[in-house]
Amino acid sequence: MALRSFFLLIMLLLLFPLSACYHMRAEAVPIKSRVVEVKAGPADAMRRVRQLIEDEWKSRILEVDSSGAVLITAPHHFFTDTGFGMPAGGRKYYTQLRIEFLPRPGKTVIQIVPHNFEMRTSYAYNQDGRVGTLYKHYPYEYYPGMFDLSRIDNELARVEAMIRALFQQQ
Repeated sequence: MALRSFFLLIMLLLLFPLSACYHMRAEAVPIKSRVVEVKAGPADAMRRVRQLIEDEWKSRILEVDSSGAVLITAPHHFFTDTGFGMPAGGRKYYTQLRIEFLPRPGKTVIQIVPHNFEMRTSYAYNQDGRVGTLYKHYPYEYYPGMFDLSRIDNELARVEAMIRALFQQQ
């Protein structure tokens, strides 16, 4: 009995480091969107959010959909995971945001969702006496177990708070 417990403990200790790298998720789960209601028309709300993105965040809008009610931002880096077992430069979390402006009577509902969510890493290696670099992208849809979803939740909460603050300054 004691020997069995000892082997079980050894197995658990050997599996423990895996939990630091992977979040035991086999399929991508939907990421909860954030919603902000503002007392402004859709055109004014879009103009102000666009200014926030371009002027304060120093980012770009890559796409405006044909209806003119959706903005897609350029990918932006929002977190670097440098924990145990990570590559030398860490795993860098990137997202593009899809920001939709939905008109409602007397207000506009702004919905914020990640349009593209990925991690990027780089590795240096030696090949025939030369140093090479390998860059890898890990899209969330294909590698869901690698992602700590609290990171994107924190980023969406930050964006939501900034948009709320933008409209409270009226």
